[in-house]
Amino acid sequence: MEHVRGCFFLGFSRWSLVMSTTYHSQQNSVYLFNQLKRHTPNPQVMKKLLIVILIAGSVTAFAQKKVKSGVIYSEHPYIETMRRFARMYEKQDTAAMGHFFADSAKIYGMTRYAVDTSKAAQWSVPPPKTVAEAKAGWEQVFETWEHITMKPIGVPDGLEYNKSRFTVQSWWLITLTNKKTQKVAKIEMVLFDIFNTDGKIAVQIGFYDPTSLLIAMK
Repeated sequence: MEHVRGCFFLGFSRWSLVMSTTYHSQQNSVYLFNQLKRHTPNPQVMKKLLIVILIAGSVTAFAQKKVKSGVIYSEHPYIETMRRFARMYEKQDTAAMGHFFADSAKIYGMTRYAVDTSKAAQWSVPPPKTVAEAKAGWEQVFETWEHITMKPIGVPDGLEYNKSRFTVQSWWLITLTNKKTQKVAKIEMVLFDIFNTDGKIAVQIGFYDPTSLLIAMK
């Protein structure tokens, strides 16, 4: 609700700014016209100047025009898909998790099952994984960690751009306990899931900070 309210006030503020700017542009045009009328006795000259003023006022008004490039959803079937994906992660059901992806899906960010502390390994963009490789990675997580939860942070966004595929942007708090040390790790993750026309995830990109995992593993 806060997200919707924030979007409403942001949109209303922008609309008010456009209307205010347009209004003041029109007021300025009227003021200039009155000044020209007083100080320009030649009707032909005044007519030409008036045309210039009107064109300038129109350009100012249209310069504030906004172009809509798509729609943002807070509820959508693909958003629900991501919620179901999170539930399957908590259940450690790799087969069900893989079912949400297209056969040719590319999955980025699957590099920290054996966490490398080197700066290059932490910050470089890895090559994508296939669904089979992702399943193997998930299995490795489940072999090392237990009591896994994946809870949403805030409201997810379904982004439907005019010239792009539908994307769900979601934020998660993942909590898990290391089986060896019994230490708890908490990581915040953002996922970008791009869907194909069949409703399957074609691309998944995940970002998170592995520091908590590193500490829990020691």
